[in-house]
Parts: sequence; structure tokens; C-alpha cells
Amino acid sequence: MRSRCRYCLKIFALSVALFSVCWHIAPVNAAKSVPDAVVVEKDRGLLDLTNDYIEAEGVGVSPAGVKDAQGKALARRAAIVDLQRNLLEFMNGVQVDARTTVENFMADDRVRTELHGIIKNVELLDGEWDGESYTISGRIRMGHVRVVVAPSIPKPQPYPVYGATPDVTITLEPEPPAPKPAAAPKQAAQRYTGLVIDVRHLPYAPSMTFQVFDASGRPVYDINNVSMERFNTSGLCAYFNNIEIAKGDLRVTANPIMAKAAKLADGNVNIIISNSDAAKVRASAPDFRKDCKVIVVSK
Repeated sequence: MRSRCRYCLKIFALSVALFSVCWHIAPVNAAKSVPDAVVVEKDRGLLDLTNDYIEAEGVGVSPAGVKDAQGKALARRAAIVDLQRNLLEFMNGVQVDARTTVENFMADDRVRTELHGIIKNVELLDGEWDGESYTISGRIRMGHVRVVVAPSIPKPQPYPVYGATPDVTITLEPEPPAPKPAAAPKQAAQRYTGLVIDVRHLPYAPSMTFQVFDASGRPVYDINNVSMERFNTSGLCAYFNNIEIAKGDLRVTANPIMAKAAKLADGNVNIIISNSDAAKVRASAPDFRKDCKVIVVSK
């Protein structure tokens, strides 16, 4: 009987150990398991907006006459340098807001130094050696980039709207008032847990920060509404290309506002939604905007 108990205890301990290993491995592979990611691809690099990272590839060749282990090591070192260069080039082109990219912030010594530090400590992924050249891929987590860039991002001004110059006012025709719900209790209607904006029908240009306006040009959501700590961690919004996955995501469940973008502005970066949807956002209690509980569904 005792031997049987000891056997059961060993099985239990082994199960706990295996569970612990899986628990630590899961976050590393989590990015690969999310379906329907929104990805911006360029030559030798991509920005995965859903999983929140930049990934690129680097290639290095062993010096002439150097083979075997030494040639592989030198080629790998050259591949990492190439990877860092490609990541920096891609990162510089990331849109920060409607008017600026990360490259515009490189004039700031602090930003330049810290971003170069991120590049030097890139998260290395798979490497392959074919006997002559070494190919390696690596990632930069966008959270690290946001932490560096965020203090330098100018807070958007609510007016003039849609990118108008200070001496020009753009007046949009207001939408007709939405009919009031017949029997829905007012308090229950205000208990929204997030905002899902569908822009799949429009040529949306993803950006690190953006603004959402109503049809009358009044601001609804931007970096002014959020906790900067939350922005640095998770971004101003999450991105999906599947509406069903978006509305069921933990970021916005269980009662998100489902809004369809009416149009885009400022180089297709900023989003205009209806006055009725904007009213729901403003009336929500508590205010989910502070925690960046917004998802953009894009192609």
C-alpha cells in the first residue's frame, strides 16, 4: 500500500513539474498562436500589429578562406549586425501619429540613444547556417519602443479638426440625431467594457497613436484619454482582422461598443465614427478609455 502511495506521489510530482515547464514556455510561443493577425510587411521586415512586435532578418557571410566553426561564428556575427540595421530601418518608418514617424524623433539624443540600445539587445530567434552564410531573425517588442518615444509624443489638440491649419475651420454636416431606445434602462446602456471600431472597408493606415472623432469633429478617443503606463504596455489599441475574434477578446469583453468607421482623415490615420457611437463612448461608466480598451479591426 505504501509503495503504491509513493508511486502516486511521484506521478503527481511529475505532473506538477510538467505543468510548470509548460506554464513558462507558453508566453514565449503565445504570439504564434493568435490567428488573424494584422501585419504590415516590407522588404526583410514586418510589423505584427496584433502581437505587437517588429521582426526582421539578417544575413552574414563567412570571410573568404574561413570555414567550419570559425566561419560560422563570424558569419553569425555579421548576420546580427545586418539584422540590427534592418530592424532600425524598419522601426524608423513606423508611424507615430498622423504627421510623424519614429525617424522624426531620432533628432532627440535621448530617444536615439535608447532606441539604439533596444536594437543592440534585440530578441534573437531562429538562425540557419548553410556552410557559407548565416541567416538569423529577431524581434523588437513595440512596448519597448513606446516607452522610449512616448515622452516626446506631442499631445493632440482637439481643434482644429481633421488636420486643418490653425486659420482654417472645417465644418462637417452633423448627423441626424439617433432615435432613442424605447425601453433600455439608461444606466445599463452606459455599462460598456470597450470599443471595437471596424475599418475593414476603408484604407486605414495603422499608427502608434491616432485620434477618433465624431461626425461633428469633436474628439472621442486619443492619447489624452489614456493612462500612459497602460499605453506603454499595451498600446493605444489592439488590432485584429476578424470582427468575431475582436469583440470576444479579453481587452474589450463583455459588452463592447461596436462601431463602424464612417470615414478616415489625416492620411487615413485618424478615424471618424458616428455621433451616436461617440455618445456611447463618452457616456460609459466607468470610462474604459483610460485602460486603452479599444480594438481596431483592419484588413
